[in-house]
Amino acid sequence: MEIADLTTVQRIGDEYGWEKPQLEQALSNAIRLCYIEREQMVEADVNLDFGTISARRRTGYGDRGHWIDIERPLLPTVKQFIEVMEMMQWGDGAPGRMMEGDVAGYRDGGIIYRVQENLVFVPENLVSVMDFHEKPTLGSKQVLALCSSLDPASKMRTASRRGKEFVLGVTEAYYPDCVTGLWMGASNSWAVIRMRAEDMSTWLENGGVNVKHLQQVCGLRRITLLPEGKGETEQECKDNELKHFINNAWKDCQIAVIEPDRIVIHTPMDKQDPRKLRTFLSMLKKISPEREAVII
Repeated sequence: MEIADLTTVQRIGDEYGWEKPQLEQALSNAIRLCYIEREQMVEADVNLDFGTISARRRTGYGDRGHWIDIERPLLPTVKQFIEVMEMMQWGDGAPGRMMEGDVAGYRDGGIIYRVQENLVFVPENLVSVMDFHEKPTLGSKQVLALCSSLDPASKMRTASRRGKEFVLGVTEAYYPDCVTGLWMGASNSWAVIRMRAEDMSTWLENGGVNVKHLQQVCGLRRITLLPEGKGETEQECKDNELKHFINNAWKDCQIAVIEPDRIVIHTPMDKQDPRKLRTFLSMLKKISPEREAVII
């Protein structure tokens, strides 16, 4: 039979970033579950290219009986289909897997999430900077990355919402094949993301709505975008990137000298905030560790 609402299936797949084989498997599993509720064993094959479903059920109970083709198999609701996708998304719970969870509670400065039917704990040291200062409301949805460890007290699986790997994972999930470099600073509250110039223009459209969205999802205080450097030599590209970083991160600064092993920067005299200066200098050293940075 033909898939009744192929457009909806494809749209959901686009939202989840799933390929056709994954969607076909999810729809097959959802059809099986529709029949399991009736205590019937069913096999289903889905082909999204042709928009068709081939299904058959076994007569009798369990593995007894013979197979009978089904002309019009039961189809899941959108809610059932998404629930099956989410169960498949948990998969083997591999470390680093990006998941969406509902805030279910708090403990010892950390946050407990419900991910599908599982409880996951994000300890205080892995909570995002924004959540550390203001805990998210119960029931709100957030993205987290699974860790391999277990919480020793509750035996719940632990997860993270902090650090370079988490931010990079979220960025790749929402905007694949964009990031070519990422640096974290200011106690993991500031991310500097390097990307192709054409991708950067897209991110900054509509008042930088994509950047603001990513900042909210990751719980960051600040994101600075950095276009890939341009130049005839590798050194010219590095110099170009560094100039863009300084201009985008602290535009009131002026570069006095820029050399392969040294850079001299004049900071504004009326804005000599020691904390801001330390944070800026620390990020500068991460982006260009081969240069001696002289701040005047």
